[in-house]
Amino acid sequence: MKAYFCLIFVMLIFISACSHSPQTLQEDPASLEAEDLLSKLKSRNHALETFKGIGKIKIWEKETSFATRVAWLGSRPGKIRVQLLDVTGRPAVSIATDGKQLYFLSHAEQKFYKLNSANPSFERVVKIPVKASDIISLLSGRVPIREHHSASVTNDLSGYALTLKSRWGNIQEKIYFDPAKRNVRKIEIFDGADTPKYQATFDKMRNVAGYQIPAWLELSNDKGGKFQLRIDQCWADIPISPLKFVLHPIQ
Repeated sequence: MKAYFCLIFVMLIFISACSHSPQTLQEDPASLEAEDLLSKLKSRNHALETFKGIGKIKIWEKETSFATRVAWLGSRPGKIRVQLLDVTGRPAVSIATDGKQLYFLSHAEQKFYKLNSANPSFERVVKIPVKASDIISLLSGRVPIREHHSASVTNDLSGYALTLKSRWGNIQEKIYFDPAKRNVRKIEIFDGADTPKYQATFDKMRNVAGYQIPAWLELSNDKGGKFQLRIDQCWADIPISPLKFVLHPIQ
């Protein structure tokens, strides 16, 4: 009988502990702040599906640089087409992905390549190891959010930093906000081993059809690669045929 009452007592303690643990998690201010910021990021420009734009890019690789006019089309979540323009405004090089394959077409040299890839890297073009999905998010005014297990917020005089970590504690991404926690100033994408792959800096946001779209964007890494984009004109929620994201050899 004594053993029976001891067992009942232990079970009551266990049930009591379980009933209080969710409440403790919900009342954690740091966790609530991180979840609130993530929720706001995910809702940013959420309704924006298609976009196009024209501007100028400048690409650095070590001590060399290259600048040209550029035009692009995008359709979330995984379709984008980028065209580097010659001095006459005609396409010189086209790169596109339809979410299944990566296409490359050199109009001047009449060279065509195709590669199976659902989310290809644009590193060969922009000299930064950035995925197509990240470029689509950035051009549509959204922030790429890496898969993560935990999120935390720190702050200093310059603003706030939202850090996303994996289950094993490795940093996946850092997102930097202004002191008012309204605007994202910069993001850092990591390789899963606490080593930064690249960072993206935002500036001069503009209103396009009710959406906040960057007017200027810079990507860089610690290997000397840097990519700058000045967005001169941008259009949102326009009809774009899926065929625009499939390239073909020049006949």
